[in-house]
Amino acid sequence: MLPASTSILMWVPVWLSAAGGEGAGAAGGPPAVPIGYGAGRAGGPAEGFYYGAATVDGLFNMSSLFCGSNPERFFNARLIAGVGYNQTFDEGASSFMARLGLQASFRLNKAFDFNVEALANGVSDRWNRRDDHSFDSYYNVLVGITYKFGTGFNLKCPDCKPVAYRNERYSESYVKSLNDRINELQGAIDSHKCPEPVPCPEVEKSVPGIKSHVSFGLAKTDIAEDQQVNILAIADYMKQYPRSKATITGYADKGTGSAKVNAELAKKRARMVADELINRYGISADRLSVDSKGSEVQPFTTNDWNRVVIMIAE
Repeated sequence: MLPASTSILMWVPVWLSAAGGEGAGAAGGPPAVPIGYGAGRAGGPAEGFYYGAATVDGLFNMSSLFCGSNPERFFNARLIAGVGYNQTFDEGASSFMARLGLQASFRLNKAFDFNVEALANGVSDRWNRRDDHSFDSYYNVLVGITYKFGTGFNLKCPDCKPVAYRNERYSESYVKSLNDRINELQGAIDSHKCPEPVPCPEVEKSVPGIKSHVSFGLAKTDIAEDQQVNILAIADYMKQYPRSKATITGYADKGTGSAKVNAELAKKRARMVADELINRYGISADRLSVDSKGSEVQPFTTNDWNRVVIMIAE
């Protein structure tokens, strides 16, 4: 009699399994791991040995036979029958085997079952190196978990349900009507022309303005030659930007002369600068706006600086 062994396996209806353990053999063999005493030759002590086993088993569901098929049944009893091959590792003894047992299966969910098995294994008498019976036997009690592939079970989401697709056949006329509709829509797409995009309106670029001035002497209205560069700056700007216009404003200092005289001086000074832009630099008169403030307005805090014409072009 051999000691029972315990292992954990994954179960399918028909499978190939392998196992190993210790068996009890006759005394006088090579050194082995002793596991107890048994009846050996001449009453000597039994010695242990290592072995391996490969089996092919089939399962028959007796619950379905008597109660009908029910994939959601909590408990199923199954009959196990199988054949295999045993091999010892120390002296090379071997034997074919047959086995029979029962499996109790408990349904945990749609993907997992918990199983308990009891198996009886029959081998030839020489397998344990003792010629005392016509055959030998040993027994297994196994605990295992069954996983069912193709159930759509998701470990990350056990409550998620798999998507069910309908296996539906359609008539030829229905398929033809769908194809005709597809071709109709494709033709509409091919013939469709997108409207021409509306061009964006041109945005006028902002033109930076320019400011310059012409200084005059006391009671003078003529333009000094060294002031021409300031008038030229305004003329060049207006030529670069043909749509620009300029405002020309004459002033007189408040510290000298009467208001009447100063008003006349300011007016003549503004006119002189405007005529210079028109006659000498070719700027159109309709682009110029001429004004004078006399001595009523003083653009500078320094009195003498107010004998001036200020030009602003933009």
